[in-house]
Amino acid sequence: MWTCKNLWKKLAPLARSSSTLCRQNARGVLLNNERRLPLVPQAHMSSGTPGSGGDNNLYYLLVGATCVGGGFYAYRTIKGDKERYQERINEIASRPNKVVPEQPITEAPGEQAAETPQAAEPATVAPAEVPAPTPVEFPSHAPYLLIGGGTASFAAARSIRARDPGARVLIITDEPDLPYMRPPLSKELWFSDDPSVVDTLRFKQWNGKERSIYFQPPSFYVSPQDLEKVENGGVAVLTGKKVVHMDVRGNKVTLSDDTEISYDKCLIATGGIPRNLQVIERAGEEVTKRTTLFRKVEDFKALDKVSRDTKSITIIGGGFLGSELACALGRRSADSDLEVIQMFPEKGNMGKVLPEYLSNWTTAKVKSEGVAVITEALVKAVSFKDGKVEIKLKDGRVVKTDHIVAAVGLEPSVELAKSAGLEVDSDFGGFRVNAELQARSNIWVAGDAACFYDIRLGRRRVEHHDHAVVSGRLAGENMTGANKPYWHQSMFWSDLGPDVGYEAIGIVDSSLPTVGVFAKATAKDTPKAATEKSGTGIRSESETEGTASSPVASSTPEPPPVLEQKDNYGKGVIFYLRDKVVVGIILWNVFNRMPVARKIIKDGEEHADLNEVAKLFNIHDD
Repeated sequence: MWTCKNLWKKLAPLARSSSTLCRQNARGVLLNNERRLPLVPQAHMSSGTPGSGGDNNLYYLLVGATCVGGGFYAYRTIKGDKERYQERINEIASRPNKVVPEQPITEAPGEQAAETPQAAEPATVAPAEVPAPTPVEFPSHAPYLLIGGGTASFAAARSIRARDPGARVLIITDEPDLPYMRPPLSKELWFSDDPSVVDTLRFKQWNGKERSIYFQPPSFYVSPQDLEKVENGGVAVLTGKKVVHMDVRGNKVTLSDDTEISYDKCLIATGGIPRNLQVIERAGEEVTKRTTLFRKVEDFKALDKVSRDTKSITIIGGGFLGSELACALGRRSADSDLEVIQMFPEKGNMGKVLPEYLSNWTTAKVKSEGVAVITEALVKAVSFKDGKVEIKLKDGRVVKTDHIVAAVGLEPSVELAKSAGLEVDSDFGGFRVNAELQARSNIWVAGDAACFYDIRLGRRRVEHHDHAVVSGRLAGENMTGANKPYWHQSMFWSDLGPDVGYEAIGIVDSSLPTVGVFAKATAKDTPKAATEKSGTGIRSESETEGTASSPVASSTPEPPPVLEQKDNYGKGVIFYLRDKVVVGIILWNVFNRMPVARKIIKDGEEHADLNEVAKLFNIHDD
């Protein structure tokens, strides 16, 4: 409206002068030559003589523009009034649902009586009611921001708080759960006798003690909205939120709901995503919804239900996870009609890790648990026919099943690399970091997603619980100024039930030369006995605290060592060599000796006789 008025004030004098000039010209023409009057408009219209027809054109143009502008202004005014009227009607119509039910709660009757006669008064109250259901759930700034809610993040948070007691730490996870340990999901939880284990997520360890998969109860954490206000800081967890963008220069992240949170120092511990077979992805919806990619609590709950409701489950993959789940489900099948099948392309279980003779022995152990093992199986196609999932192998074999568990590895979660401008390692995957686990001056990476430089073994990426503990702890220390390199050799372990288990450290690859020394096992050489002695079911919690002191051999006379025994592998030590130097060690049913193995790898020396080195583990003690 203001623009139209200004335009009219400027154009009105010109329009009036043009109109006067036109009338004067027309009068002069009539007086001088009355017979040429009919031709005057045609001459003016065609020639545009200055002072005559051109002024008429300008007059028509100005009048037309004024009419169009006035019409547009009137249209906009009427339309705006109509919209405001409709909004007002909608507001009045919705007011009883928001305001009236709350009036009886008001403790001041005088104020309520004063507001009732006036229909317009509650309009000031209604806008205040809208933001109330969505209070601020998290701080806009976190001095320590940890992306990911797994083991590495929790270990880092605990380390940060140990070095900086007043630290305010915010963990952001896209899972609905507080930080928890993943190993029991494929181990102890399956052997629980408690029918409510899927709800409580509490289990009995091999030593009989009960514990929860969660690192700490909810009372341990500070609510995200109170993190900035608590006097001594704390650890807050923002669940169900995913970081989708990272602004490294601006020191801030963006969540999936477009919320931004700034930080001073940040840890990326996003873990990984279970891989799937392309033939399963291309098989269609019916196959996809009958396939489990095992990783999270919800996957454990879903597979537990499937194992009780179906007749057949096929596990594709012969590594740690696949073999553990096969033994767990096989043990359950003894009390039901469940058929458990495991297939993999290797010649034996954990064929990429164990020497062939030990891999074959492990396969026999898995079969004894009631599992039908299919070796050297390459999946060619998967389809859904007649209510069954049909798996076709490249050698022509066909397996029909009700459900598939794909345990074929982990893909590091590096979606933030592009927006953050962080480097992804082309050989091992994961965020490429230095020996201090640092990707930028104020950004660190830990856990499965970190491709780090090991000062002893070179660049590596490790996908195990103990590595998440160790790397998370180190990252937390370095975030508070420690500047320590990664020197600690993390271990990992796998249990095929309560009777057979092994612990490993360093590079364990079946393609490397190996030397194995074995002895007869006793009743105490089992995972169950090991946890009874250490007092913990998560053995890395005790192993990683051990000091790498000089190993002392047993003073008890030993019988002659047995090298790569063919029949009985009760307990023993397997050395993995590279250039005649031990780079990896597996302790087969030998427990609480990891500090010794760690020191051997750290020393990096050549050993002329590994039988003598094996004596350091006291495997011949009864």
